[in-house]
Amino acid sequence: MSNSEENRLDRLESLAENTLTELREIKSGLQEIKLGLQETNQGLKETRVIANSNAKSIEALTNSLAESKKEWEKDRRGLDQLLGQLTRSMSDFYEVQSDFYNRFDKIEERKSRMVEILDRYLPPENSANS
Repeated sequence: MSNSEENRLDRLESLAENTLTELREIKSGLQEIKLGLQETNQGLKETRVIANSNAKSIEALTNSLAESKKEWEKDRRGLDQLLGQLTRSMSDFYEVQSDFYNRFDKIEERKSRMVEILDRYLPPENSANS
């Protein structure tokens, strides 16, 4: 073998070694990327679990709020009915009270009228004693 062929073989061998070293580095980098992707996938799975849990919590809270709103509306209708009954009762009370006072005022009139009638039909007390 000649010197130039030896140099050429040395250069090829060196080039092959450099290429092999670079390929090993690339392989190592790819493994690191693969591990990073696995961690990312695991993180995504955990994020999905959390998101699903949050979605269920939001749905439960929404349903609870809807139920609370229905109960509140039912209570409000009941309260409105009670207020209506109270208003009617107060009206009835004031009507009865007014009637009572009207009758009470008329008692004096009736008393004086009865005394007048009695005075007309009964003799005076002085003439009965004489």
